[in-house]
Amino acid sequence: MITLRTFLLATSIFATGCASYSNSSFVNQIDTHYSAGQFEQSALYIEKKLDLYEEAEQTLKPVAPNAGDVLMHLEAGENWRLSGNLERSIAHYDAVEELLKTEDTEGVGKKVAEGAGSALVNDTLRSYDPASSERILTNYYKAMSFWAQGNTDFARVEFNRANERARIAVEDNADKIAEQQEEETKLDDKERSKLTSKIEEKFPSMANWAVFEDFLNPAVAYTNALFLASSSNSDISKAQDLMVRVRGMIGENPIVDDDLTNLSNYSRLTNGAPAWWIIYESGLSPTLTEKSFAIPFIWSGNLITANIALPELTPRWTGLTTNGVTLNGSAVNFSTLATMERVLQTEFKTRWPATVTRAVITATTKAVLQQQMGKELGILGNLAGLAYSAATTTADTRTWRSMPEAWHLAKLPATQLSTLRIPYGLGLFSDVELPNNTNALVYIKQPAPNAKPYIEVIHL
Repeated sequence: MITLRTFLLATSIFATGCASYSNSSFVNQIDTHYSAGQFEQSALYIEKKLDLYEEAEQTLKPVAPNAGDVLMHLEAGENWRLSGNLERSIAHYDAVEELLKTEDTEGVGKKVAEGAGSALVNDTLRSYDPASSERILTNYYKAMSFWAQGNTDFARVEFNRANERARIAVEDNADKIAEQQEEETKLDDKERSKLTSKIEEKFPSMANWAVFEDFLNPAVAYTNALFLASSSNSDISKAQDLMVRVRGMIGENPIVDDDLTNLSNYSRLTNGAPAWWIIYESGLSPTLTEKSFAIPFIWSGNLITANIALPELTPRWTGLTTNGVTLNGSAVNFSTLATMERVLQTEFKTRWPATVTRAVITATTKAVLQQQMGKELGILGNLAGLAYSAATTTADTRTWRSMPEAWHLAKLPATQLSTLRIPYGLGLFSDVELPNNTNALVYIKQPAPNAKPYIEVIHL
């Protein structure tokens, strides 16, 4: 039975479970730096938050995994990568993997305690469990860093890990479904069905999402295929398999179709003439915002109000397009290889039933608490329980904010020494010279129009 003692215990952890991550000053600060292209400033700000910066000497301490700080390590890793400090970036991504390993093998007792706490407060009390898309990109960005450094052996390992994470995600999803079904046994079927249907009415657009069949990121798989088909890393069979999967996920695409034809007919990426592949990673990924509402329902013959707060995918529009990218003064035509929105929608929709189940359990737990407080303390207890429920009902809006909006793809003949120009800011440009008669990958990442693009040219 939930008693006054339980209520006091819940209120003791109230302060730790009510902050909205997406609106925190920390997030606002790194968002501002990141969108402006101030990647080093953003990275240093995060280092200080992680206590990895020595103020007196103005030096960085060795990166050590900080339990509970997976998101900060992710943000630091990507900001350092875009600033050009690949070694520091890799160190933070290594820390992420260490923390994920610990999280994945944590004891049952800790998970049970977190589950109990989230039922009384909200999901922000749970250790952050990065989405599969975030885990995959962790290894993808490490692979790109190693590849840029010429360390193809380590790059291969990271690409393999990214593929493995996509496979594990399928198994993990099956486990989460089983957990969800077990959680549902704690609820009255009739009441759960009513609440669930009312919640789903609040998110009508989800039914129209065109999601992928699995958790593979097409852009990651495509880049991996280029890596495997390059002369020094040749594994044509595996490259072809990945290209087939990409084609199946995104449908008709002239560049992917051409690459696939060449791999099938010539066991290489071209039919003989060298080419440049341009992968342009642009914009800001959708983020999570909170959608809250109250649902009245009958519980044990009494009218109870269930306060619900759930995360909602929200686009972040930057106005960044590929229109200004030129080669020797002529516009480069890009096609969209993948969007982060669709990748996230796939995962969000898959995790949605478990998210709703936890929200229903939390809401009904608080509703029963409210009812019990009313019995023990009268109208004041009832009001206190209602106020507590409203104040602690917060959605978990934590997510990695340095992910892109989309990946765009272009393929051009490498027939002459050429200059690729990418605009940013007010009339500024980044120019990169492309080698003639040489297969090369030009990788670009630019989060916003004012941000100077990060560019790597990698010979294939």
